Amino acid sequence: MIGQIVKKQALILLRNPIQILLLVGLPIILIAILSTALGGMMMGGGSPNIHVKVALVEHGDEEEEIQRFLGELEDEGMPREAIKEMETGIEQMAPVSMLKDEVFGSEEAREFVELHEVEATELTEIWDDNSYTAVVEVPENFTYESLEYLVLNHNSQPVLEVSQNDEQQIGPMIVNEILTQFQEQLTLGAFLQKNGIEQGAIQVDEGIFTGEALTLDQENPIGSQEYYAVGMTVMNVLFIASTIGTIAFMEKKIHVFDRIILGNVSRWEYFIGVLLSGTLFSFIHLLIVYGFSWIVYGVKWPNLLSFFTVTASLAIAIGGIAVLLTAISYRFNSEMITNFFSGIVVTLMAVLGGSFFPIGDSSAFIQMLGNLTPNGAGMSSYLMILRGDDIGEISHHVLFLVLFAATSIIIAAISFPKRGRAV
Repeated sequence: MIGQIVKKQALILLRNPIQILLLVGLPIILIAILSTALGGMMMGGGSPNIHVKVALVEHGDEEEEIQRFLGELEDEGMPREAIKEMETGIEQMAPVSMLKDEVFGSEEAREFVELHEVEATELTEIWDDNSYTAVVEVPENFTYESLEYLVLNHNSQPVLEVSQNDEQQIGPMIVNEILTQFQEQLTLGAFLQKNGIEQGAIQVDEGIFTGEALTLDQENPIGSQEYYAVGMTVMNVLFIASTIGTIAFMEKKIHVFDRIILGNVSRWEYFIGVLLSGTLFSFIHLLIVYGFSWIVYGVKWPNLLSFFTVTASLAIAIGGIAVLLTAISYRFNSEMITNFFSGIVVTLMAVLGGSFFPIGDSSAFIQMLGNLTPNGAGMSSYLMILRGDDIGEISHHVLFLVLFAATSIIIAAISFPKRGRAV
């Protein structure tokens, strides 16, 4: 009997070609429009507009600390000729000057890094300015202790104090990466100088290598077409749930559900039939849209096992929403909740989940909220698959989808009216 209920739901849907056109055609049209209009903002469709504003605060005087270090070497009896020879090398590896001129001030960094040298007295004002990505503080005696560590092999390594803007996500990561590379280059330069090795001796001729350079943790960069193929699909599949809920409530209004109950069919068979209908139709919907995206836009899935796992999990979650909407509308004898879901909730979930724009990149909190929606968790999983991640790295999103589906089904089962109240 469950199979007959699923078949009946499918026939009702097939007899409404306009509804099918909206469910399948709308995401395809939106993929074409958004990937073209907003492609320049995506990583694969153009250069991302990244702006990092950094405040640099020096609590000491670098030149004074260099002279103090050289003076102490002379006091310890080092020959003046050796000190003179060392002075040239020390000036070349002065850490704060390197950080300002060769790191943040390099031609490549100036394209997206805005460096401001500020006084220590301005720190309170800087911390209250939300436009700053990070504040880098150079402690007093930093240069002096760095020279002791690099030249005299002292065990104590000085550190920079970095304060980050938690409301920004990408910028602080960039600053951390820049400072990490600066530390590595500074240590390497000191090692080469102390051992009399020229810099050119460790440089590799890039011409001997062939192939394509790829960004770490992103084996396959995401383009605008891939992004919006996923975004529009996971958004529009939510309408399957409201469509199934609408069909089920219509059957209650025209007494189809009553006749099923009077035919001595368990209400749980009808309940499972609605659940399976939502899951099956959602799965087919996802395959159709992604199949079209593969044929027309070239959106290919590097790991089919991961793709089908996420697709099945998302379809089950949509089926859970469908049966939940059905149960609530039956309980209150009103289609209002289904209309509210399709008109308001779907839009909010799409925005939070990043269907229109990667809003989670601007805030870790918003990204967390987005991943707590079925479409957001599905979208994160699909994008990770497109980047080349395996199933183990998306398992937490899959687990969330399964738990979301189970929770929705349990709440729907509790809300579903008993035989006496269903008629």
